Amino acid sequence: MSSLLGRSKPRAALALTIALATIAPPARAAGEPAAETTPLSDAYKQHMANGVKLYGDGNFAAAIVEFQAAYAERPRASPLVNLALAHKSLFQYPQAIAALELALRKHADTMEPEDKAAAESAIAEMRALIGYVKVELSPPHAVLLVDDEPQAPGTADKPIPLGPGRHRIGARAEGYEDAEEIVTITSKEQDKVVKLALVPNKGWVVVKTGDPEMAIAIDQVPLALGQWAGLVEPGTHLVQMYRQGGPEYAFQVLVVAGKAQEVRPDVGGVPIAVPRSLPTAPPPPTKIAKPPEPPLRGAYANATGGVFLMLGEEGAGGMVGARLGYRISTPIGLEFLFDYANNPIATKSGDSTVRLNSARFGGGVRLMSPGRKARFVATIGGGLAYNWLGSGESPGGVAFINLDTGFELDWSGVLVGLAAQQTLLLGGTDTADVELADPRVTVGIGARVGFGGW
Repeated sequence: MSSLLGRSKPRAALALTIALATIAPPARAAGEPAAETTPLSDAYKQHMANGVKLYGDGNFAAAIVEFQAAYAERPRASPLVNLALAHKSLFQYPQAIAALELALRKHADTMEPEDKAAAESAIAEMRALIGYVKVELSPPHAVLLVDDEPQAPGTADKPIPLGPGRHRIGARAEGYEDAEEIVTITSKEQDKVVKLALVPNKGWVVVKTGDPEMAIAIDQVPLALGQWAGLVEPGTHLVQMYRQGGPEYAFQVLVVAGKAQEVRPDVGGVPIAVPRSLPTAPPPPTKIAKPPEPPLRGAYANATGGVFLMLGEEGAGGMVGARLGYRISTPIGLEFLFDYANNPIATKSGDSTVRLNSARFGGGVRLMSPGRKARFVATIGGGLAYNWLGSGESPGGVAFINLDTGFELDWSGVLVGLAAQQTLLLGGTDTADVELADPRVTVGIGARVGFGGW
């Protein structure tokens, strides 16, 4: 059998054995019983031989892996003692102690009395070198890491033994930023405290539909049926609950890091206490319907400009304006409009023209097709127009009705479109030079440039 403590051990291993104490007589490996009737497997022998070679080469970390594999193949004292030697070579005294204690606890009946005494002496010698650190974790369910190695749950509940030197104490938890602190430990450290308070970087969202057949989607991604809970990036998210042929619910939910909320039909997001631990989210069903397209909502604004003709008059006029509104659903928006128009009209004598200026204020309803990149748009509205002539004379204010029809392109909220615009000016007051009492109709075309916040 190959062992660091056997007859054929290399010189480096022998020196380490002497430093630990004589754990086995030269005739055979530590932990070997006087007689074993069960033959050792080839896998066990290979792991032990490789471990001895790696140890002799100074590759202690790789030797640890081989000795662990040997112990898994055949639990006995020899691999554990060699494991302790490799850990000690890396100055990992707590791990070396744990390996020797396991050998004494589970395999003492296969160890000679002098082997046991040597192991106990080595444990006492290394324990005198160890310091202790107490870690305070927040949140308490965070995974503790010591020198980048994850520790078992509950490790932070009692002082953690560490060998002298610098150590990396860290913690991680889903929904929180990682935290880490470098500490220096001496053999006299018995009450050193490390506080690791992780900062939340996600928020909790719990969705309860009350219907086991109702699907749940967040940001158009199907997640579960009936109920779902998990961590979500901070920001505004679309939560949908839907069922084919049944009711549909959609809510814009603002997620805040470190906060929790519960989303229910007809209620939306309701703040709740932050759960102590993260529940395991159920796997998404193998077949779950794609969520319906969410309604498009948000403010919008357009700058307009164009040319038009006034029926019965010669010459074209120009127009500039603005549209400010809010899209309350995918097909409908409400908007405020302002236009300034200027066009020539004939005088009563017919041998000259005068400029008619018109400032129009009003509102309307905007109707849109559901396309996200391209859509047809129509706006129906009206209001009041204040008119005045180029000579300074004002025929006063009149009512007007407006109809815009066209199409619009949408590049991630940047709006560009063309529209035909028809306006009916409902009469007015004649002046000395111009007849304005009859309704006037203008027909034109214009361009739109703006943004949409949906």
